[in-house]
Amino acid sequence: MYTVGRTAQLTGVPRETLRKWEQRYGVVSPVRTEGNYRLYDDESVRRLSVMRHLVDSGWSPKEAARRVLEAPAAAPAPEVDGAPAPLDELARCAEKFDLARVEQVLDEAFSRSDLDVVVDEWLMPSLVRLGEAWQRGQVTVAGEHFISAAVHRRLAHAFQELPTAAPEAPRVAVGLARGSRHELGVLSFATALRSHGIGVTYIGSDLPLEAWVDMVRSLDPAAVVIGVPTVEDLPAVREVVTALTRRRSLVLVGGAHQDRIEGAEPLGHAPGAAARSLATRLAGKD
Repeated sequence: MYTVGRTAQLTGVPRETLRKWEQRYGVVSPVRTEGNYRLYDDESVRRLSVMRHLVDSGWSPKEAARRVLEAPAAAPAPEVDGAPAPLDELARCAEKFDLARVEQVLDEAFSRSDLDVVVDEWLMPSLVRLGEAWQRGQVTVAGEHFISAAVHRRLAHAFQELPTAAPEAPRVAVGLARGSRHELGVLSFATALRSHGIGVTYIGSDLPLEAWVDMVRSLDPAAVVIGVPTVEDLPAVREVVTALTRRRSLVLVGGAHQDRIEGAEPLGHAPGAAARSLATRLAGKD
């Protein structure tokens, strides 16, 4: 049994968030000591760890809680019809550090014409499965990093291979705020957005506030998109949003914690669909 402080350390879920998930979604039910202290068992730690990974991967807390409560971690979820490979394939590659297979799987996936569908119905769910496998101990930290690096390389290649947008096309700046390094979500969005003919300036990760302001002043984009993948990213993203909205810039946010950012428009939790929607919206303004 673990105290609330130790549980927060083991799962990476801050105490305040842990209490909210417990009270709002019923993900765990700790026992109480005679002194009214809460204690969590191994199953509670597992559930909280899986939920945090789902949320950090782009799921809303409500949907993540439902997934954790409805299915045990080891239970296979149904595959998506028409997916280029089984959703567990990246996790299997991570177990064996199978570089040849993971590159084959990614090449086959990204050869499909509809990048939005690949991102939303195969890539993001596959990364969630990878995280669940890590939580169960089937995949090591090195294995997860191995797959993340391969996916990053393939997304960067796909981004680079897309045609350059027309000079008159709307321009959108996409990136992460200071200290934020979980890049796969925003890079997936940026790649999907560029596939719709939008001029995407991809900034990448860990961009300080002053650099965001200078970039927007220089580029004057039609919109700015910032990822909020983890709880720890909230303060820095809020700083950037406050600074940019003062300039009357259109600021949108994506990622697990987008709904906790005031002053910016949430994009939703499906990068491909969000990219398609924003492209349509910007094209309509021209």
